[in-house]
Amino acid sequence: MAKKFWQAQVPAKKQTLRRKQKVVAVGEVVGGLLDTPQLRERLLHENIFRQWRKIVGGGLLDKCQPTRIKRNILYLDVKNSSWAHQLIYLQEEIISRVNASAGRTLISAIHCRVVKAGPLQAREEPAAAEKLSSAALVSEAEALTWRRQTEALVRDPELIDILCRMRCHCVARQRLM
Repeated sequence: MAKKFWQAQVPAKKQTLRRKQKVVAVGEVVGGLLDTPQLRERLLHENIFRQWRKIVGGGLLDKCQPTRIKRNILYLDVKNSSWAHQLIYLQEEIISRVNASAGRTLISAIHCRVVKAGPLQAREEPAAAEKLSSAALVSEAEALTWRRQTEALVRDPELIDILCRMRCHCVARQRLM
């Protein structure tokens, strides 16, 4: 009786895996990407938007909101034209507060745009976002593990905080969906 093709014994070949390139740690690749000036600048801008409540205080929070920062100009959406006019007088103080919060000269001017369509939407404070994600969707143990992993790869403490918040936020959003 003849053997079927799947029953035939094929002599085992010694297989060796060859690596053509040296293995690179993920931390080296990610660290190089995170050290780009453009990303650092965008993270600084996002940090300013998140800290807007601390920068301007509660009185101006519902009157104006930052929309973007471009070429050292902070663009604000303002509730009405009278507040846009008032912000001209507060411009120097807001600029100094934003630059102090950023730790360097980030903006040099403010441009106001009057938005008449409904109330301004305030961005969520980082503390409230962290409480929501850590209490409801992300455990403190997970967040601590992520922090340790990030600290092993990144040296800048501010960048570590931002990356950990971003990861908690992303995981929380994934778990909500």
